[in-house]
Amino acid sequence: MSGRSAYTHRIAVIGAGASGVVLAANLLRRLGPETEIVLIEKRKEVGRGLAYSTWDPNHLLNVRVGNMSAYAYQPDHFHHWLQTNGPRHGIGCPTHFCFVPRGVYGEYIGGLLHDQDAAHRLNILRDECVGIIPSASSVQVMLASGDEMQVDYVVLATGNEPGRPTVAGRSENPWAPGVLDRLDGHATVLVVGTGLTMVDVVLSLYRRGHRGPIVAISRRGLLSQPHQLAPAQTLRRDEISFGAPLSVLMRWLRDRIRTAEQEQSADWRSVIDALRPYIQDLWHAMSIEQRGRFLRHARPWWDVRRHRMAPQISELIKNLRAEGRLRIFAARIIAAQAEPETTKVTLRHRGGDVTETIEVGGILDCTGLPDDPRHSLNPALASLFAAGHIRPGPLTIGLDLAANGAVIATDGSVSPRVFAVGPLSRGVRWESIALPDIRDQCAELASRLAALVAKVE
Repeated sequence: MSGRSAYTHRIAVIGAGASGVVLAANLLRRLGPETEIVLIEKRKEVGRGLAYSTWDPNHLLNVRVGNMSAYAYQPDHFHHWLQTNGPRHGIGCPTHFCFVPRGVYGEYIGGLLHDQDAAHRLNILRDECVGIIPSASSVQVMLASGDEMQVDYVVLATGNEPGRPTVAGRSENPWAPGVLDRLDGHATVLVVGTGLTMVDVVLSLYRRGHRGPIVAISRRGLLSQPHQLAPAQTLRRDEISFGAPLSVLMRWLRDRIRTAEQEQSADWRSVIDALRPYIQDLWHAMSIEQRGRFLRHARPWWDVRRHRMAPQISELIKNLRAEGRLRIFAARIIAAQAEPETTKVTLRHRGGDVTETIEVGGILDCTGLPDDPRHSLNPALASLFAAGHIRPGPLTIGLDLAANGAVIATDGSVSPRVFAVGPLSRGVRWESIALPDIRDQCAELASRLAALVAKVE
């Protein structure tokens, strides 16, 4: 493939995980027959990405079904899909407060593209984008196969990527092929990170019959909280002090939670959920200094309450801890010595000089998404960084983007043709990894691109 297509306009979406597919589905709905959507993905399946490629039945969505529709204007879209398709997976979901396997959700996302009447305008390329060259009138896209194409607009939807190894040469990405298979089932396993990725890995080991101890550490040793049904709360915009110092905001949030618990039979979940519609505006109203303070001091506490476990998963983790098969505590690695079959790891516990040395059969890196996109192994991003077409976002989190989602170059200029959605936008939007937030981004960007196409016509 090279040059222009038979269509008047062409938009390339780089990445066909949840972000890319939801965006493509929105574009197909909003754009007319003169526009081709090219979805570029090196994986065999679309819609799954890293998050939804698992078929482990213990890997459940971390968001209730009622909040996981791909379309904000059709909040029951996924729930209705489950009524038809859930039974063949052995899933019954009578209410909106249920949590289904992520593999099933990946099937739902992938199916969005088949539901479109305009699916014939979708061109799915099983290839890898290795270079992007924007110009004033178009964007040249280079593929690993050697093909090139010229498009009007490019959207980066590359999703989640693994971070750098915590212990060079010894720690491994748990989702890399064969990593869990190589572990001795009776050996101690060290998991670095205590967030939701750790939970997934522990459950995978549990399902495989791993009998050895699992030790999970992080700087603070915090574990994600479980979902619970709680009375709904509402917050008015004028109740929130946008732009106030972080200490003031945190004090207000604690007071609001205390009031909800004492006077309205609610709990902190109700208040956190009521705050969600305002999170982006809160983030934008913070100074860079305030954002930095949030990341250093409040982020871990926020994350374990904002990104929760399904109730049944929380019970499994609770039982594993009670049985002594899983230990979770605050510590960091201060030394690692390689042995022929194992690694001796010395840990320093938080808050003192207490150290502990354990011999482990494997170290699994579950520290989450890397913040700095300059460390990305994605060749498309690397090409844009090398040419100065993109730069890291504030505090080197994600990409720096304009309000319309366009990337910003190293010289501060806003691209008229290259945009980004999903986790790459975390630096400017913060809440950009959960589907409810991603779907809003995709809908907004699809509207903007439709307006740009219409303006050209």
